[in-house]
Amino acid sequence: MQVAQRSGVLITQGLPVFEEVAGHHEPAPFFVTPETVPGAPFSIAVVDAARLLGAPHADLHVHDDHDEIYLVATPGLRFAVETEDDMIELESPASISIPAGVKHRLICHEVQTDTCPFLGILLEKGTLPV
Repeated sequence: MQVAQRSGVLITQGLPVFEEVAGHHEPAPFFVTPETVPGAPFSIAVVDAARLLGAPHADLHVHDDHDEIYLVATPGLRFAVETEDDMIELESPASISIPAGVKHRLICHEVQTDTCPFLGILLEKGTLPV
């Protein structure tokens, strides 16, 4: 990864940066972190939901120190967000806010496009209203 500043613009290349995330089956591809954008108070992982069809991308897991937002802007994804108490069936475009301490996971059922970028945005705990 290379971070440089030029003409007043911060440029980061060599992305994504793969990081282990508790409960996930494989390292998550992060495009924004406090290291890739020095000082950023959040991180953004981007996965292709079209590659996650049929099986959960993670076990039920919890982020004790981070709130999370799932964001799918591309229309045509049918998916579920599972918590300990519920299975929430959704269709994109959609965003889901998950406060720190809530066990969750994503399950993609169907996608109508060849690719479907899905953002997982980790924020400092307490950023989201409860």
